[in-house]
Amino acid sequence: MTEKWMIEVPGKFRNDVTFLDLETVKVPCDWTSPAGEKLSRRWSAFLAGVTSSRMIVLAERYRDETEEAFLGNVREEIESGTVVYRATRKFDEMILKGRYTYARRGPAPEAFYPAMPDAEDLAWVCERPNPTGEWEAMRERELASADVSETYETNPALVLIHLLRDMAELIGAYGEPDEECAAWCRKVLTSDGFAELVLFE
Repeated sequence: MTEKWMIEVPGKFRNDVTFLDLETVKVPCDWTSPAGEKLSRRWSAFLAGVTSSRMIVLAERYRDETEEAFLGNVREEIESGTVVYRATRKFDEMILKGRYTYARRGPAPEAFYPAMPDAEDLAWVCERPNPTGEWEAMRERELASADVSETYETNPALVLIHLLRDMAELIGAYGEPDEECAAWCRKVLTSDGFAELVLFE
């Protein structure tokens, strides 16, 4: 059973789209592309942040839970037909479609590992990272994205704060937050103590 943190976000932000972010880990696989290229490892999602009914839902995959079950639980939280995420090369989208190969390769023509149910039927909006943008620039960097899966083994709370901040950044940058919501997002992004209270109080 997926563990979930249901975080009520004060104020208002867009609810005609779903904001989403993933944390992933490399796992073994055995797949050969149509061009004959062998892939022995792939990315697998183990944490997901999703907005749902003015809330942020952080979902964690249990160690004994199947990948399919976790992805099904993530899909249940997506209430709109449009998903907005931030990535290079459509990373989160292709992970959830089961078609991600390499950063410098295109997606596989068909899913070759478990995909989120109905992922191909959703409209996906990929926003490019913008380090000089207002919301990214204000953020207190608690953890480099490349260190997430390794850090999770020793300090899962820090990774959850990282994911919460990813979600607050998405809402701030693309969710058209009102003043109350924007103030909350800023506090999440700039205060360790506040982010910890939001998650663990």
